[in-house]
Amino acid sequence: MTPTHFSYYSAFIISITGLSLHRTHLISTLLCLEGIILMGLSLLVASSRTHGSDRLQNLNLLEC
Repeated sequence: MTPTHFSYYSAFIISITGLSLHRTHLISTLLCLEGIILMGLSLLVASSRTHGSDRLQNLNLLEC
C-alpha cells in the first residue's frame, strides 16, 4: 500500500468515526454527499450526450 493510499484510507476512517460519534451532523452530511453525487452524475450524463461519447451504452447501467 502506497503512502498516498494509506493517507486516504486513514482520513476516510477517521472522518467516518467522527461522523458516527457526532450523529447530529450525520444526516446533513449524508444529504450533502447525495446531492454532490447526483450533480456529478447529471454532469456526466449531460456531457456525454452533448459530446457524443462512444460510451453511452455504459449509461444504460445507471437506469433503475
